[in-house]
Amino acid sequence: MTEEEVKRIADAISAERFQPYLDECGGDPLVALRLYCWDGEASRAFLSTLRDFEVSMRNAFHSRLAGRYGRSDWWDSPRVRLTTKGLQQVRSARLALQQELGTGVTPDDMVAKLTLGFWVGLTGRGQNYEMQFWNPALRHAFPGYRGRRGALQQQLDHVRRFRNRIGHHERICHRHLEKDYETLLRLLEYVSPEKAALHRRFSQIPEVLARKPLVLAGSEPIRL
Repeated sequence: MTEEEVKRIADAISAERFQPYLDECGGDPLVALRLYCWDGEASRAFLSTLRDFEVSMRNAFHSRLAGRYGRSDWWDSPRVRLTTKGLQQVRSARLALQQELGTGVTPDDMVAKLTLGFWVGLTGRGQNYEMQFWNPALRHAFPGYRGRRGALQQQLDHVRRFRNRIGHHERICHRHLEKDYETLLRLLEYVSPEKAALHRRFSQIPEVLARKPLVLAGSEPIRL
């Protein structure tokens, strides 16, 4: 790849977005471009585990809360007191679904539409969420966890912020990704040990993380 080709690609990425990669690579545009490509590869590798964790957790939450309140649209129960933010998230999800689907919005549609931030928020302090949700219901969604709600909520929020970085196409190459991976697997194991074992056995993440120095050195090709 010529210098001019690298420059045109960097310009397409934008100077502001490309600068952190240059900073990390001592100002070398070619190595910075390799890092940029590897960063995208790492983000794609994490998506599979993040997807399974989010889906498993929200389904477990929904099942527990639907059982507690005796209705599949438990968020509309008069016994449920959500925070202002939680209520806004429910309204936003419902409005978006009505615009997409019309009047036939089901509880399953809502479960899929509500953001990870909404589900993680249910493990926070909220409107006495510990007594409303955690003690009677949500702690049972994490059969492998034996600690306190607050400590778990911090881990969940860590994963939420990490997922949002990937979802918004922000760089992750500067992070301790091995630690992020272990945190994600540990949380998945709390919810679904079987899924966690599947990811430990078949995930591409360890291979991708090990490729980083080889990709930067040019001894292994980039993957797009």
